[in-house]
Amino acid sequence: MKKERTEPRALGLYLGSNYAQMQGLIKQADTKANIIIALIGAMLSLFFNIFMSEVNRLLLWQIIIIIGLMTLAGGFAISVIYPRVAKPTGKFSMTYFKDAKNVDVNKWSKKFLESNQEELITKDMMSNIKAVAQILDKKVTKLRIAYLLFGAAILSKTIFDAIVWF
Repeated sequence: MKKERTEPRALGLYLGSNYAQMQGLIKQADTKANIIIALIGAMLSLFFNIFMSEVNRLLLWQIIIIIGLMTLAGGFAISVIYPRVAKPTGKFSMTYFKDAKNVDVNKWSKKFLESNQEELITKDMMSNIKAVAQILDKKVTKLRIAYLLFGAAILSKTIFDAIVWF
């Protein structure tokens, strides 16, 4: 039975769109982290105004819990936006900027023209997609933790205020 090959154009479109989608998701994670950092800054500013006023009836340990949770959430959010690059695999890649900047054009083009270009390009794109997926996984995990801590801080503040006022 003859093995059918994927049309190179379809394969390129699939891998290229997958790579672009992962890059878009990384940008979204960074944007969400920036939003949570801005919210934490606004909330801490508001809370400090309340904490330092005479209407504050929260105990010191309650204030420390709220500020601690906000600080941890901010730390995780900052770690999301900290720029990351994939760890070098030791394999050459034209789509990875650290490899591409040091390319020996004559050597690489000769290798490319003498080999099965479809296989070479496919392996290159798949290794880059895997590296970007690992970066995205770390960012999303840390972003989830930042949101949970931020929510816990807001919930704690609400509960502490409710206890004090009732």
